[in-house]
Amino acid sequence: MRYEKQYLRELYDWSLNGHSCWQDFLNMAHWDYSHEPVDFENYGYIELELFGKCLTMFSNNGFNEVSELINEVLAEVKEEEE
Repeated sequence: MRYEKQYLRELYDWSLNGHSCWQDFLNMAHWDYSHEPVDFENYGYIELELFGKCLTMFSNNGFNEVSELINEVLAEVKEEEE
């Protein structure tokens, strides 16, 4: 698995603990979401670290590539739930 996809999966998995970090990242980094501003007030150090790792994906990838990786993670999650 590409490290970028692993970063996304770690953020998704952590969000299952009731944190908004996954949805916040989708709102900022995916073309199908609302692009709402992120409120970091309720983030702890783990959420900030995971979110930051996901932001580093933009160093080597464009918006479309990151959105495609997000789609892959969303498809994997859906497949696991079935």
